[in-house]
Amino acid sequence: MVEDSKNPYQDIDAVSKSMGVPPEYLDFDILEIFTSYKNNQQAEFALAEDVSIFDDDEFFLDENLSIMQSYKVKFYDTREDIRPYLPKITLGANKYSTKVVATIKEDTSVKYTPTFEKELINTIYKKMLKAGFLIDLRCKDFKKRVSRLTSILRINEMIEKSETIVVATGIDPVLSMDGKLLVYYKNNNDDSNNDDKKKGRRDIDRGFLSGVIEGDLIMEYIKPTIGSCGRSLKGDIIPVEAPKNTEENQIIVSQNIKAEESEDHIKYIALKSGYVIEEGNKYDIKEEIDVGSVNLKSTGSITTSLDSDVKINIKESDYLSDAIGSGMKVETSEVRAIGNVAKDAVIKAKSVVIEGNTHAQSKIYTQDANISLHMGYLECDEAHIDRLEGGKIKAKKAYIGCVLGGDIEADEIYIKTLHSNSVIRASTLISIDELKGDNNRLIVDVSSILDQNGEVTKHHKKIQALEDELKVLPKDLEYKKNVIESNKNSINMIKNRLLEMRQEGITPPAAFLNKLKDFQGLVADYNQILKRINSKQIELATLKDELISMESIIFDAKIINRDRWTELNEIKFKLIEPPIDISYSTKENEIARVMTLKACINGYEIKRSNEL
Repeated sequence: MVEDSKNPYQDIDAVSKSMGVPPEYLDFDILEIFTSYKNNQQAEFALAEDVSIFDDDEFFLDENLSIMQSYKVKFYDTREDIRPYLPKITLGANKYSTKVVATIKEDTSVKYTPTFEKELINTIYKKMLKAGFLIDLRCKDFKKRVSRLTSILRINEMIEKSETIVVATGIDPVLSMDGKLLVYYKNNNDDSNNDDKKKGRRDIDRGFLSGVIEGDLIMEYIKPTIGSCGRSLKGDIIPVEAPKNTEENQIIVSQNIKAEESEDHIKYIALKSGYVIEEGNKYDIKEEIDVGSVNLKSTGSITTSLDSDVKINIKESDYLSDAIGSGMKVETSEVRAIGNVAKDAVIKAKSVVIEGNTHAQSKIYTQDANISLHMGYLECDEAHIDRLEGGKIKAKKAYIGCVLGGDIEADEIYIKTLHSNSVIRASTLISIDELKGDNNRLIVDVSSILDQNGEVTKHHKKIQALEDELKVLPKDLEYKKNVIESNKNSINMIKNRLLEMRQEGITPPAAFLNKLKDFQGLVADYNQILKRINSKQIELATLKDELISMESIIFDAKIINRDRWTELNEIKFKLIEPPIDISYSTKENEIARVMTLKACINGYEIKRSNEL
């Protein structure tokens, strides 16, 4: 029975009664598809002569467009009209029903028939129809893909693997984007791929204070964008919500922040280095900040670029409390703390002033340091310490009021009062005004100043490599020498025999010639090794001479004690080449205000003088 139908599935019961066929044995073919449309609510539906008009996105998205389909179908009794076997087919669609795909499962039993392609398309369309989709619209390459699959079946006589084919595509909606504020200065993860985030900017761990440098993109307001509707393959318009705009009118910035506005965003850029201060919806940048203390509860760690020219004053003055708490990290241009620095705290700055004490397990890295009582680790260019108690200092110049044990390493060291049990290492000068203790080690070691450019290290590596080679080469030379000596008589005999054969016009055997050639090669190798040994010995001597020349500055280094010496203080001058130590142990009440190293006939000695 051939019928016109708007929905064949709804007509099954009526056709079943008319044909006298139970519904479970009734099926249909889609013979024709009639697509009608109107884009004016007052107009009548008109038949589309060419459905390709719906491929035009602008036409398909017209909100006034309505689409209706009807079909000419042929109903048949499946018991009498037996169709060819088809593989399993599943239909899928995305969230918005703007994309429909059909998956044809692998099947080794299916066979090609002349009607296979038509039957497959008809089955897919019926599944779409049952799911409420418009059919034969915006299909693009669907039928070509089915035709290709049919050709593969015809050749292979099976469907070896599943194939998913896009049947039709509608138009996805473009969602509206709400206005949002991106806050970069609180983001610890430095995105090197974002050119707007200027290099050198780093932030705090918890967000109490956030450091920026001039030129940093500190915030960005992304303006809301209006989306656009889509249309599903069921013919329905997919609406989108209007965007929300909540941030733009709430941001107020000071003259220290520049707002650069474009069509889709507003960028807020730092005009100077400092800390971003947020008060309500107002933002400013300040160069100097006062805080009571830096700890996990109140601020968290505070870090920014050392080039930011930003100062932080920490005003915790209670001796029992810490100005910089345990485990905290402070990194900025200048740090001034009235109170103490706790265990595992780390400070990095150009200038550091600590009016309290530093814990033994604290660390400070700076150019200039002024510390009242130092017990931790300090690395700087110039250190001014009132009192050192067991701490360690590594500097270029160190000025220390009172040393009660500790480890000091610098080019120049100036100490007002030295007590006991300290290790003091300098490259040019150790100066002591008053000596109160013993068991101190005063060491002059120029290697640190000489090795600032790595020259000493390079020389040592080259010397070590040469010495290692010179241990191996003589053994190789001796082996080849022994081989030459043991073969010398036989080679001379071969040479004499070759001379006789040449005079007699006899062609010499190849074995004689090869033997002579091997021996000559052995002699050449011996001479080559001998040359290498001589060359490397000269290079080694030159490097050692260069080290001796470089370390000649040790003879200008001085250890000065303006007070009387106490006993058992060790004086030591460390030589690089030869690598020896020249030591002297002081005596009680000895007066030797200046000690220097002097070369003498027997090597080196420490010269003691009373003249400053």
